[in-house]
Amino acid sequence: MLKGKKLKKGDTIGIIAPAGCTDIKNLESAIKNIEAKGYKTKIGKSCYEKWYTFAGTDETRAKDITDFFQDAEVDAIMCMRGGFGSIRLLEMLDYELIKNNPKIFIGFSDISTLHSAFQKKCNLITFHGPMAASNFSDGSYDEKTMEYMLDILENSREEYILKNPDGDSIKKMFGGKAEGRIVGGNLITFAADTGSEYDFDYEGSILFIEEISEPTYKIDRAITQLIISGKFKEIKGVIVGDFNKCEKDSESSYDLMEVLRDRFEKFQIPVIYNFKSGHCTPMATLPMGAKVSLDGDEGIIKLIEKVVV
Repeated sequence: MLKGKKLKKGDTIGIIAPAGCTDIKNLESAIKNIEAKGYKTKIGKSCYEKWYTFAGTDETRAKDITDFFQDAEVDAIMCMRGGFGSIRLLEMLDYELIKNNPKIFIGFSDISTLHSAFQKKCNLITFHGPMAASNFSDGSYDEKTMEYMLDILENSREEYILKNPDGDSIKKMFGGKAEGRIVGGNLITFAADTGSEYDFDYEGSILFIEEISEPTYKIDRAITQLIISGKFKEIKGVIVGDFNKCEKDSESSYDLMEVLRDRFEKFQIPVIYNFKSGHCTPMATLPMGAKVSLDGDEGIIKLIEKVVV
């Protein structure tokens, strides 16, 4: 897998907005908080624009992605926020250019579709992690989230155990051990890529899922979509991240844990849950496409390759 260069103080973090727009005050305070950690910032045109709910037109948002990957001044790329819109850009990106200019690329939620495309088309390790306006503006800033992200992006290590930023335990659903490359992200978002040329390569993979504000029947539907698409013939283990406000929609429906146990049990693969990555505070940064070992009995996720160089 291709990897970006590790961050060092003084590097420039480019901020782009592939999906939704935000209040300019959120962006400005995020810039201030990122620069306070010793980094420079460069802001894409999309961050200042609005087209319906999007941060500028599809063309503007796609151009920012391409421009920042080829910009020698930009050392890493962070998304401004999620929302919706990234999937509209997939056919507009220059994947050969991105492949030839590997960099740290970080974001989550709607950005999951870009993680999928960059992993499939560019063989690039990216990062399911915090975003400028969503996690580092004055109204949402969390120091543990920032520290966790920088610890991964600033250090090139052969092995590293991924723990929860708040020290809470990662829990066993189904035991066993497995190794594989991490795929996934926001469940509803990346499930929409299923069967497309931008879909993850699930062979020998460890699936990571997280979600927010979706009723449990929709969680069931998305996982079942992966099952009937044959993906669980290839998946070796599952990491369940944060499922924020994912409740059953009626008394007769099933709760989240019932859905997950029902859907995963028959595959006899290790499944762990309560990994604090997703729409939660603090949140862990997870390298997408990186090779990990998963111990379902002990609830241990260990990176077994460098994710930056």
